Amino acid sequence: MSNSTTRLQWRDVNASQRTPKPLRLFHIAYDEATRADVPAGFELMDHSDNERSDWREYWPIRRFLKGHLQGAAVDDDSWFGFFSPRFKEKTGLTPSQVTAFVESSAPAVDVVTFSPQADMGAFFLSPFEQEEMFQPGFIAASQAFLGAIGVNADLSKIVMDSRQIVFSNYFVAKKPFWRRWIDINEKLFALCEGEKGPKFEALRASLTSPTQYPGGVQRKVFLMERIASLILTLEPSWRVRAYNTFDCAWSATALNQYKHEAVLSDALKIAMREQGFSQYYAAFSAIRQRVC
Repeated sequence: MSNSTTRLQWRDVNASQRTPKPLRLFHIAYDEATRADVPAGFELMDHSDNERSDWREYWPIRRFLKGHLQGAAVDDDSWFGFFSPRFKEKTGLTPSQVTAFVESSAPAVDVVTFSPQADMGAFFLSPFEQEEMFQPGFIAASQAFLGAIGVNADLSKIVMDSRQIVFSNYFVAKKPFWRRWIDINEKLFALCEGEKGPKFEALRASLTSPTQYPGGVQRKVFLMERIASLILTLEPSWRVRAYNTFDCAWSATALNQYKHEAVLSDALKIAMREQGFSQYYAAFSAIRQRVC
């Protein structure tokens, strides 16, 4: 599990060195209430027509990216972020705080994450294992999808820590990362829309099956929301800086009471990825058995 190349030798940069390139942060609005409540500093992304609600946030993000990632009109150093109306509730952050954090990170990184629910990230090997606990069958469906597109990764064993974990698509990234993100998600889209043909019928049915999440959100949405984490884990050349997940809102589950244990668990996962010693995994497992 060791992967020392994922370590980011972070250094802050002087204001004069920070990128002057565009930074666009979007508030995705689903109805009149969320359209009228755009936080100052975010741009409105109006999705109140709720077209293709089965894809949730992916539909408006997809529509924007497919119109802005082609050609040279948008510089590779341009930054984009797309946030649901619950961003402030989940992270506690204002647009000005997000902007300041991104600007203090550039140009040394490609991706800046603002992932909430530290307990959901810390007590599981990865967000894939975390979703499997709540929606059994998720790993099998996700694994089959990766096999279908030629990605080699064992989702039952892969380890992700707070440097890679992204929940709710709460990240801001440069154009090249978004291009990579949508490339994988468009393969998911094509498969779920039937564009890949009948041989994927069983997998398509699994990915589009409704979950127990309110509204019967389809499984494909939760896979789409984990693609950023997967890219950052499998492709360590991407430079990332994570906002402190422990300062964001925790989950609504009973795991939110184990804050000290969550910090230790994340640190052990970092050690597992960096050193790979079995003792780290044993210590992580012992904590998890005690709290989960």
